[in-house]
Amino acid sequence: MAPRGPAALGGVVMALHWTALIAIVAWLAGVLPTWALALHAFAWAGISIAWGLRGGPSPALPDPWRKLAWLGQAALLALYVVGAVTALMGLVAAGSILMATIAVGVLHGMFNIWRASVLGDGAFRRMLPKALW
Repeated sequence: MAPRGPAALGGVVMALHWTALIAIVAWLAGVLPTWALALHAFAWAGISIAWGLRGGPSPALPDPWRKLAWLGQAALLALYVVGAVTALMGLVAAGSILMATIAVGVLHGMFNIWRASVLGDGAFRRMLPKALW
């Protein structure tokens, strides 16, 4: 039997996570409608609000850094939602906010590469779709 409820959302959240960069770049390039970008951001945020962030910081991180990592994940998602809302409102700032989202997302990715390589915590195994490992 297939998982239901929050457990079933793991794959959906991972799909939303891995397609966020594509959605933002496509919107900035003018090939993705604003409503689709907003739907993507709202779906990810809505699932996260209802069932919590699905990923987690490394167990190898000291406690203060673990809390900071959780806050960083929430802040990055919030920045994406703010960018989507400003885009829906037709504000010029939307492009800058979404470019900042990409920049913060790059830092997020660098942190995860660091954590997987230096801490050796199996982060890529948790983050990547099973087909890739």
